[in-house]
Amino acid sequence: MKYFRAILIVGFFSGLISGCGSVDENIAERSAELISRYPGLNNDPADLPRVDLDWETAVSMLDGNLVMRHAAEEIVRAEVSVKRVFLDLIPQLTIQGIYGQAISQVTELTQDNFNANINALFSVPGLMRLRLDYYGAMLATYGARQQYELTYREEVVNLYTVFREHQHARARYVIESLKAADPTFGRADRKEMEFKRRRRETDLWLALSSAFGNHSNHWNIVSADLPRFDYLNEESRWDDPNEAGWLFIILEAVELEAARLRELGVKFQYWPQLNMRIYSPSVYLLSGGDRGGFEFDAEDIRFEAAVTMKLDTNLAIRDQLRETRRNTRLLEQKLYEDAHERAQKLNEARQALVVVDSRVKQLLARKKLLDSMPRSSVYDVFEQQLAERIEVLNQLVALERELDSIIPVLWIADESKWRVPMVENGAPLR
Repeated sequence: MKYFRAILIVGFFSGLISGCGSVDENIAERSAELISRYPGLNNDPADLPRVDLDWETAVSMLDGNLVMRHAAEEIVRAEVSVKRVFLDLIPQLTIQGIYGQAISQVTELTQDNFNANINALFSVPGLMRLRLDYYGAMLATYGARQQYELTYREEVVNLYTVFREHQHARARYVIESLKAADPTFGRADRKEMEFKRRRRETDLWLALSSAFGNHSNHWNIVSADLPRFDYLNEESRWDDPNEAGWLFIILEAVELEAARLRELGVKFQYWPQLNMRIYSPSVYLLSGGDRGGFEFDAEDIRFEAAVTMKLDTNLAIRDQLRETRRNTRLLEQKLYEDAHERAQKLNEARQALVVVDSRVKQLLARKKLLDSMPRSSVYDVFEQQLAERIEVLNQLVALERELDSIIPVLWIADESKWRVPMVENGAPLR
């Protein structure tokens, strides 16, 4: 009977060890879960449920964006670190159970061979250390919230670019229709044109689905109420940080304050350190079947306070402090150069707008002239007119894309567009 119980115990522990199963079995099980979770993974987007999408609705759906969720998670993590400063003051309980028996009698389970205890440890950091940790956690929380705002702006701008791609696709459709009007446009050309059109639609669907974190719908953009920008005529002061780039200044200030805090943390090693502990014998004790319970009084609890001061005899703290200061100076130089680069990009974007706007007006005038010409019955003349119209439309699309690369540079830095965000019809941006 003794040996039978031993076999059972060995079998029990063997089962625990082998409970994870084989890699092949577990991967097959996880793969089946993924297949069941993504039933429409290979479906055509056109077969998915259609959902009408305007600009205001699209912006409100950005919270499902994976990038936004990561930014939100950083805020949660920082807020937890603030709470953690105080939660670490709560005593830690350690529960321990020990079974000891001669190997020849290992199957004879009795209370006499079992010991258990519960220990508590109170650790109270010094006041300066507590304040430093708390301030660092609050600074991280503030920085995470500002970074979330910048991430939100970037995602709104990216969404704007996707909506503009939808408008470009419609312009591309007009160009393709003109090409199809050519008598020499054959069946193979039509198949290629249709393939490219479907690929653009799929790319647009993927971009929108990624922006919302939702690939279960077919997105149907139903309006063009995109934000309007008139940076050529607006009297914005791009050299005033309060009007342009204030959020970037705030983020840079957070970096500088974090650098100052790191330097203070190094200096803190020179100061006397006060550490306090409260400890006692086991809160609960069970030894060899004799129940000790919670039988202890105030005399069993001890308070210990220790003051330590590190003498920098090998100059390690000095070298660490010097390195930290050098890194701070490098950071200051980097932020200084980044600010100049940002200001230069804003100026260049404004100048580029003037050039592109002039070119667009010129092409629109040429397009108006070509549209006013009657369709010629002479094939050579018709072909030349068609080629000119297609060329003008292609150039207009190219200029529109260039505008789409210029506007975000100004928009993301324009504080007025985010403090009172509006769209064309007066609805709030968020």
